Formats: sequence, C-alpha cells, structure tokens
Amino acid sequence: MKANRLGAFWTTGIGGKNVVVFKSESHLSQDTNKHLPANGVLPNALVWKQIIEEVQPKLILTTGTAGGIGKTFEVGDVVVSPVVRFDSRKWLKSAPFDAANYQSQAARTKFFVKAKTLFKANAGQLPPDNARPPKIVTVSPSNLASSIVTTDFFGFDTSNNYYKLWNLGDASEMGDAVLGMVAAQLGSSAPPWLAVRNVSDPEIKAAGLTLKQQAALAANIYKAFGRWSSVCSAIVCWALIAALQSGPALRSKRSG
Repeated sequence: MKANRLGAFWTTGIGGKNVVVFKSESHLSQDTNKHLPANGVLPNALVWKQIIEEVQPKLILTTGTAGGIGKTFEVGDVVVSPVVRFDSRKWLKSAPFDAANYQSQAARTKFFVKAKTLFKANAGQLPPDNARPPKIVTVSPSNLASSIVTTDFFGFDTSNNYYKLWNLGDASEMGDAVLGMVAAQLGSSAPPWLAVRNVSDPEIKAAGLTLKQQAALAANIYKAFGRWSSVCSAIVCWALIAALQSGPALRSKRSG
C-alpha cells in the first residue's frame, strides 16, 4: 500500500461513551496487488479481528462514501444497513465468499429525527440541483435487496445498469462486507455492526456518454461533494452511538 500502513486510529467520546475511530487504508480495488493471499485471508480481515479483540466494542460502524444505486438517491443521502454482500467479479471472483452476504442487528433510530435537522447546517455544500434534503434510509436485517454492496472493482450505477448493480443493494463501496465476514466467523462473540454509507455520487446518466466519460462525471461529483456528503454520515454515526445502550451483542449471520 502506498501509505505503508493498514490504517490509523484516534479516540474520542460521544454521550459519555468511549469511541475508537479507525481510518482504514484498505481498498478492495487495490489490495494485495489484486490477488487473494495464499492463505485466503484478506489483510483487512486481519485488521478487523485485531480491532475487535483489542477494543471489545459494543457496536462497530463502518462509514464513508459510496455510490448510490438507483435513480431515487441523491448526494448526501445516508444508508444505514445491517446487511452487506460481496459482489466479486474481478480478483475475488473465485474466493469462497465471492457472493456471500451477512446480517447483523437493526439500527437504533432514536436520534435520527435530530440527525436530519443537523443536516441543514451542511445543506449549502451539497449539489445545488438536489431536489430535496438528504434522507436517511434505514434497512432491516432481512432486506438483502437494500444491502450495502462490496465490490472488488471500481463500479458505479448508470442509467443503463452497465455494472449490473440494480437489485443488489442501495449503495456500492469496497470494504464493508469484509467486516460482515469476520463477524460471521466469530459467531456469538462478535459485536453487532452497521454499515453507514453516504451517497457521494448518484446514478449517472448513460445517454450520449461513453463509459469513460460517465466514470469521469462520477469522479468529478465525488471530488466536489464527497467530503460534504460524508458530513451527513458522520452525523448519523453520532446518532447511532448516542442511542447505544448496554446489552449483549447479537449474533452476526452469513447467508449465501
């Protein structure tokens, strides 16, 4: 990896709760020179196991930018999902988990109304052609069709469904399903987790544009608004942590 590290961490507090913030440098479109290691274990899986063992978290949130799937999503929308899936078509397509999906517990939404009011402070930094304020999409553990989709390639949703992402989930990114896999392997000892992803680029209109031009358009939207859309998911993470109560972790499950 160019960063010469797997990640960096900080500590903070929210509502009297201790919080560890970890910035991963792992990316499935780039990891391990796009070859599954001989032992079949992804580097980021080892990182997750270490974090869980050393931190003993009551809840894990993965968060960051993602591409919205479907024309209903706009930049700044946040998908909160306890279900993730692999969509491996490149260097992980022969891995035993290439199409696996994993579930955890439902989100505690107690402070989501407050979170949406806090979005207003960031509204001016989002695309001016957004037709509405950002929304929070809360996914149930059984709703696989609205999962967070983890790909091993750089793909994005297009109006002609070039990358075949439709009906796989609500947003695509390159990492969350690794945590789901690790949690499933740990079984009842795993903490609950949620994927919290902000839409940094919407469905791209394909008409009249080459695929290269579509990719450039998606990248330009990301560069312009990715940071500001991430403010929305950061607010939602605050809301989830603030709502956290004491209690046993629910078992994470694997399907597929």
